Amino acid sequence: MGPMNNNSSIGNLLSPTPEPPQVEEAPTGVIAGRDVTVHDKNGPLLPGLPELIHLKIIRCLSFREITQFAKVCRYFHDLVKNDKALERAWSRRFPSPQQYQLKTLFKTKDDHQLRAWLKPFANEDAIKSLIEQRKNVHFPAQLLFTNSKLMSLCEKFKLVEKTVITHDAKIIAATLSPDGRYLATASHDNTAKICGRGTDGLWELKDIISHEESVDFANFSPDGRYLVTVSRDNTAKIHDLQDVGSLGVKATINIIFGLWFSSATFSNDGRHLVVTSANDTVKIYGLKEDDGSLEEKATISHDVLVLRPTFSDDGRRVVTVNQNEVKIRSQGDDGSWRAEDIIHETVINEAKLSSDGRHLAICSAGLALKIYGQGDDGSWVKKITLQHQLTISSINFSANSRHLVSTSLDCTAKICKLHDDGSWKEITRIDHDYGLYSANFSADSRHLLITGFVGGTAEIYGLQADESWVKKAAIIHEDCIHGATFSPDSCLVATASLDSTAKIYGLWADGTWVEKAVIRHESSVTSANFSADSRNVVTVTHDNKARITELKGKIDDPMDV
Repeated sequence: MGPMNNNSSIGNLLSPTPEPPQVEEAPTGVIAGRDVTVHDKNGPLLPGLPELIHLKIIRCLSFREITQFAKVCRYFHDLVKNDKALERAWSRRFPSPQQYQLKTLFKTKDDHQLRAWLKPFANEDAIKSLIEQRKNVHFPAQLLFTNSKLMSLCEKFKLVEKTVITHDAKIIAATLSPDGRYLATASHDNTAKICGRGTDGLWELKDIISHEESVDFANFSPDGRYLVTVSRDNTAKIHDLQDVGSLGVKATINIIFGLWFSSATFSNDGRHLVVTSANDTVKIYGLKEDDGSLEEKATISHDVLVLRPTFSDDGRRVVTVNQNEVKIRSQGDDGSWRAEDIIHETVINEAKLSSDGRHLAICSAGLALKIYGQGDDGSWVKKITLQHQLTISSINFSANSRHLVSTSLDCTAKICKLHDDGSWKEITRIDHDYGLYSANFSADSRHLLITGFVGGTAEIYGLQADESWVKKAAIIHEDCIHGATFSPDSCLVATASLDSTAKIYGLWADGTWVEKAVIRHESSVTSANFSADSRNVVTVTHDNKARITELKGKIDDPMDV
């Protein structure tokens, strides 16, 4: 294992404590029979400031800057350590919905569960030290940072199969709840299955949800309490997970099913649900906290078929799309939904809203990508038009809303950057030998994962200090890759391939990516996704199975924190 060094990937918790800087003695002399000492008025000012000022300065710095700041002297090293500044800065890289989700995840674990969760990667002294700090307000950030560091230090993962879910027909989706307690699978056999994990870590089948036609969609609310399933029988059902083993249907909504436009999606705050309720209509429902019942809040109508609607990250804005227009609705302080703007384009294939809700990317006529920005007056203005030579296959914003990547069948990926003046400019073009299928940013916005339609290769790119994007690794399979995704902490990548394997790559201390595990199956792997704590991987295969595999360190040699 190589030594930990300072870098922007995950870094060491804190480098060895530096010695205090040596202070030179002031020059002395004798003038008119008197001893005189000359003091330099231009001495260092930072160490002389109060501790409160030092803390305010530290909390304004980035992860990389805090790492360097801790090396100045022992005093600043201890200040950074005691304030948990490094852990907090690292956690701030992630979007607020994910931070909230992780806080919720760790709050549900008692001391016994935390101990069992940490045991595969940390020794007893480290576990005890961490648990003693759980009352600290910054404990979730500290635990997330520590977990990612420990998994990063692990050279190879031990794979432990936890459960296998089998359906009678193709599995379309397999989703873990945000708190990691439930797994929902949606299948063409007209059912969705719910598996739950007990306090002993064992998984068992809890319920089977039946529809009259194929179930193509299953999504949990952010708090993990509700599950929505969407079926080709033109219904969406809301299920309450509080009564384990007897999942009650809280509501059934009539929708219009279509391959590209049927959906029922929760807002990140879990208070609203948006569904396609007819060919030309989208409805927004409010979810009551007391009984989980739904209340219709707004109806958005289009002239023709509506594509899948989406919420902004804060849940205060909804974007609906059809082939010729994009409608934007926002929620006022009184809870009402008002029409904010309409953008007209020709032959719209896709529209994506940035995480901050202030930028909108529209793919029109298959070849052109247009980015709109919201002005101070609330109107939306076109900022840039980006042209590809062949059909655009995907568009995605980074979580911090500073970058956008587009991929195309013309074998290129293009990255645009938002500048301080509000303009967008293309900064990077990545060329490939084959048409590209997708490109996705990591949650910390510092890495990019690109996959092609053929070739069996996924590539990881990293954002450098000079704002350039550099290829860091190539993950090679023996057959086409069906899916590739980052872990929520941005330190792992999982790829799913037709060669019947899922590969797990991890971010090493020096910024390189290395293979840490290969999950082997008897059939082609169609998807591979991580749990919220990055400890479990859910894989789906062509033989109608979904498997949960736990990632563990070396049990006989747990690591120190």
